[in-house]
Amino acid sequence: PLYFTDEFTSASPYWIFSQTGGLNIPTTSYENDTLRIDISSPDTWMIGIHNAHTYNNIFIKAKANITSTGSFGLICRYNENGWYEFNIYSDGTYNLLYGKQLTEGVARYIPLSTSTSGAITSSSEIGLHCQDNFLLAYLNGNLIKRIDVTNYGLGEGQIGITASSVTVSPSNINFE
Repeated sequence: PLYFTDEFTSASPYWIFSQTGGLNIPTTSYENDTLRIDISSPDTWMIGIHNAHTYNNIFIKAKANITSTGSFGLICRYNENGWYEFNIYSDGTYNLLYGKQLTEGVARYIPLSTSTSGAITSSSEIGLHCQDNFLLAYLNGNLIKRIDVTNYGLGEGQIGITASSVTVSPSNINFE
C-alpha cells in the first residue's frame, strides 16, 4: 500500500541499505519486531531507503533506541537530486540536513539547522513531515523545528531511515 506501517517482523525487498564512511559494513537484522542495525566501526553512517513508492507531501515517524553513542533519523524526498534528513544524537543534539550523493559511498551534507533538546533520550519517537516547501521535525509528538527548504527544490522522493556511530563504537540502533 502507498501508506503503511512496517512492523519489522522480517526482511523486506523494499529496503535498500548503503554505507558512507567507516571501516566495517554495518549489519541489519530483524528480531523481536525491530530492525536492528549494528555498527562496529567509528564514524560510520548508514541509510536505508524504502523504494516501493515516491512521495511529495509525507509524514513519517519511527520509534528507535540507541544502546551507545551515535544517532538515528529519518529521510524524505530521497531521489537523484538529493534528500532531506532529520537526525537525533545520543548527546542531545539534533539536525536537519540536505544530503546529496556525490559518488558511490560518498555523500555531501549541507546543514539546514542544528540545535539541542533536553527531551532527547536513548529511546525517542521522531517524526519528519515534508510538506510543500517546509520540513517539520517532531520529537516525542512535539514540533521542535520548522524550516523553509524552498531553495533546495526537492519536490518528491522516497522515504528512509538513518543510523550512525560517531568517534566511539560500537553503536546499536533498534527501530520499532
